[in-house]
Order: sequence, then C-alpha cells, then structure tokens
Amino acid sequence: MPTAVPSTRPMSSAPPLAKTSSPWEIPTLIRVDPFRPANEQPNIHTRWHPDIPACMEIELDKPFKVECMDYSGFQVNNDDVADDVLDMDHDSDHHLSGPFWVPTAEPGDALEIDILDVTEHPLHPWGYCITYPGLGSLDKPGAPPEVTKTIWEFAGAEASSRHVPLVRFQGRAHPGVIGTAPSAELLASWVEREGAVADAQKRVHGPGGVGVSMPLARGAYVGQEIPDDLRERIYADGARTAPGREHGGNIDIASLTRGSRVWLPVFVPGAKLSVGDTHFCQSDGEPTTAIEMPGVVTLRVRVVKNGVRRLGLKAPMYQTSPHEPSFPNKLVFTGLSTTPDGAQTDRDGLVAYRNAAWAAMDYLQNQGYSHEQAYVIMSAAPVETKVVATANQPNFVVSVALPLDIFEFDIHPRAIDDPKPLISGPAVLTAERRAAEAKKGEGESGKNGHVNGHDQKV
Repeated sequence: MPTAVPSTRPMSSAPPLAKTSSPWEIPTLIRVDPFRPANEQPNIHTRWHPDIPACMEIELDKPFKVECMDYSGFQVNNDDVADDVLDMDHDSDHHLSGPFWVPTAEPGDALEIDILDVTEHPLHPWGYCITYPGLGSLDKPGAPPEVTKTIWEFAGAEASSRHVPLVRFQGRAHPGVIGTAPSAELLASWVEREGAVADAQKRVHGPGGVGVSMPLARGAYVGQEIPDDLRERIYADGARTAPGREHGGNIDIASLTRGSRVWLPVFVPGAKLSVGDTHFCQSDGEPTTAIEMPGVVTLRVRVVKNGVRRLGLKAPMYQTSPHEPSFPNKLVFTGLSTTPDGAQTDRDGLVAYRNAAWAAMDYLQNQGYSHEQAYVIMSAAPVETKVVATANQPNFVVSVALPLDIFEFDIHPRAIDDPKPLISGPAVLTAERRAAEAKKGEGESGKNGHVNGHDQKV
C-alpha cells in the first residue's frame, strides 16, 4: 500500500507566479520545449501520487496558460518513417504539466474549471497518430494493423495529412488529461481493484496479455527537486496515467474544447491539479491515438466548497461548449453485441462498438483507403459515437457516425458507382527488418517496455 507523507502548501520552494507586462496579459505558468525530451524538463510528471509537490500556486478565478508536451514527451518525428514508434519508451506514460496548488481547496470540494482555449504549441504546428498491433480497441482478430505513423499539419483550426489524403476537417482541440491528485486511500484502492483485473487477464492470456498498467518505477518522472526517499516512493507506488478514474485523469473527452467547463473532485489539500496530453482532434472513443500534439491550455479555476456532496460528484462532470465544431451531415453505422463468429453476448457494449466501427472501416476501405488509414480516420477525425439501446436483451446497440463533409470526394452511398480517386501517400510502415523485430517480440516486454492495450498509448 502506498505510504503517504503530509501534503503541505508550497511556500518558498514554489516558483513565483509568472510576471506579466500588462494587467490584461494572461500569464503562462509553465513553459515547455516541444523539441527537448520531457524527462529533462522541470514541472513535468508521469505518475499520479498524492505526495508529488505542487510546483506553483494559481490565482482563483483568474485565467492562466499552461504549455504541455505531447503524450510521448518528444519521441516522434515529422517524417515518413515510423521506426521511431518502435523506439518509444512505452512505460513513461503521459507527460503532464503541474501539479498546481489551488488555494482553499480541501478534500470534499470540487474544482470548477473553465477551459478557455486549447491550441497547438506555437513552435510545433503539427501532430501525429499511431497504429500498432495491440494498441487500439479496433484491432481485428487475425488481422492486426501495421505499425504506422500519420503526420497531421495544422492551418489554424484545420487539420490535413499527407498520409491520409483527401481528408480535411476543423479540429476540436482539448486536453486528453486533466485531473487532481488522489489521496493515499484512493491510490491504494486503484492499485487493488486494477491489480485484480491484471491478475485475471494474466490467468487467461498469460503475462503478454495483460492490458492494465500497474505501478512501475521504470519510466516514472517528477521534474522537481525532491528528497531521494520521496522520489523512490512516488516512482514505486505512483499510479499509471493510462486510464481515466474518479479524479479525472486520462478521460479523453473530445468535447472539452475551448468554451467548455469541467468539474473535478478534490481528494488532497490544494487539489494538486495537472493537465496535459493535448490533442488537436479525436473521435468519440479514441480507438487508437488522437492527433497528439504539444499544446497550450488556458484555464480558469474556481472552488465549489463541499462540491462532491452538493453536485453528487463521483467522477468528472462537464458542460459542452458553444464553439465545438458541428458536423450535421453524417453517415451512421450501427453495431450489435454479437461476436464476429456469430456468438451472442449479453449486452457487451465494446463488442457492439467494434462492430459499428469495423463496418465504418470496411466502408472506408471500399472507398480506397488502406486498413491503417481507415483506422486513423476512425480515431483522429470528429467521429460521433452513441449508445443507441441497452434495455433490449440480449443486444446492446452502438452507432458510429462518419462526418461526410470531411472528405474531399463523395463517399455517400448514392455515389457507390462513381469512379474512386487513387488514394495513396508516402509510405509510413516501418522497414521490413524493424517490422520483423516487432513481430518477433510481440507479447514480450523488451528494452522499451510493451504496449498494454487501448488506453496505454505507445
């Protein structure tokens, strides 16, 4: 069980608030270098733990900016070769900016956070997506995707890619991760309940089939000067950032765009708020990766006293934004909770989602896209997913909606007989030798760790 030390308000050890040149300028509290490894930079951390010290104190009800690294912490290059995907440190998890001390926040309170803006980092006007066997939730049995990297270029709020031609859309930039620090008790409960799932997965699939990311010192990082014994405890006991939990964390809600608002419960004094994993855009469900990017998030925080009780807050709650891009012209695919071999499940929602998404991917492949390009579109584009029906046993029904207007040619069913464009692009598969190495090591933990499943990004 994790051992806690008292969480205290940062005083002289905390850096001062950023200076501004005018009363109207919004201060940037944390700056990052998007072209320098994140584990060499201050005020970054890759684990959740109550005893990571707050690096800075915010002012309540005042806007502030936070620069964030991309998920990988600068491990992906803007080129047409995906070998860097195989070289990534899979155990480092999200590289988060913070934590921030929130004045007056106490356990049982809630934070009301206005997401005033989310943009790409000014020095880094591009992002990336990845496909990798075992990474995504839409890997087809017996037909895993190739290892690929898709680079997306940004022009204002618009994204396009040389690797997925004839697709262009307005993004919905958002922080994939925003969360408060867990208490020691909550952290211990995470380890216990997730460990039980990991043990069950190991019994069924063996060590290589464990999809839950348990505490691991390798890859852990806290970019602050702290005592060695505290650092060792945080690294040994800190929760991985892969799944979202009660405190928020990796909730990957595409609707947390500029103009939205989110409420998070507080578990430790000062709340210790962190943010990161900025995305230019993603689908509902993010079945592989979003368009990952370094970004700048502008926030404003208030404290709702006794907010957990008053709001009935057991997990994050949010209010949508009037600025979120709308795509009303959609082609919708539905899926039932029956397995690919025809077996009936009892309202298995993941099975139903996969069936709907696979139908959409098959449709895109009939339009000329490769399997991997279709996978990326399903994850990176503003695809809408809905739960359609849950009460009608034994079938659970899910729909997946492709926005038709993001394509630069007609994919409507009425155009089924129209000539299709030749869709190609620079090769993004790894070299044959590297791909062979990856397949040989599949299911094993190599020098760079392993891919643990849908929520554990590479």
